[in-house]
Amino acid sequence: MSLFDLTGRVAVITGSTKGIGLGIAQQMAAQGAKVIVSSRDQALCDEVAARINRERGADVAKGLACDIDDLTSIARFAEAAPKLWGGVDILVCNAAILPYIGPSAQTPPELFDRILIGNVHHNFRLCQAMRGELRKRAGNIVLIGSEAGHTASPLVMAYAAAKAGVAHMALCLADEMAVDRIRVNCVAPGLIRSASSTETLGDAGLEAAGRGMPLGRVGEPEDIAGAVLYLAAPAGSHVTGATIIVDGGRAKLSAPNQAQMLESVAGKSYN
Repeated sequence: MSLFDLTGRVAVITGSTKGIGLGIAQQMAAQGAKVIVSSRDQALCDEVAARINRERGADVAKGLACDIDDLTSIARFAEAAPKLWGGVDILVCNAAILPYIGPSAQTPPELFDRILIGNVHHNFRLCQAMRGELRKRAGNIVLIGSEAGHTASPLVMAYAAAKAGVAHMALCLADEMAVDRIRVNCVAPGLIRSASSTETLGDAGLEAAGRGMPLGRVGEPEDIAGAVLYLAAPAGSHVTGATIIVDGGRAKLSAPNQAQMLESVAGKSYN
């Protein structure tokens, strides 16, 4: 059996009608999983599920709407999702809320609260609501955090704090759910090429940002999908409570210009 074979597994991916979530859903389907595509819009979920089915040439995807900003929607989703394919093995909490970008002191209080509640509390509630199903099949959860939760991120401070909370939540839930043989991990993406990042920065802005990263490029949705697949598949069967940062080294390594600067002063002494 391939270490990445997901045949017979059912994967739920929230926020999966575009960007990172779509990339995860497509790659999991390619590895044999049945997938549940989710976003706020049921028609869009159905459209994307049909697209994945055409790509695979088989009935491997179904759509089910969920608004991560709404606890009632989350409860309905957690009840309905297992019925689509007869259970759930993998829950990928990718849907996120970022309604404000700007200086932290100017963040409206209601948006600050919404960012923390939606990204941390509501994802926690979804994990808890799905725990019973995951327990039946020794399943696993992958929370999608952010590089912002591991670096100083002044223009998205509330979001960064929330995503730091998501990473620590993965650690705590891993400890709590180990008794049920449920693994819980986190993947923290850096800057990823997507419709939203392209709209915000433009192609030229993305290329410039990529040149400033240690690996010299921005990430692609497939880069995140690969990390999620590792954690969700048999390959990651002995990993729980971990956070994998997938950002081209930006959070932890020196950028190329920094490395060049250090090299230029190597061996010199200063009094």
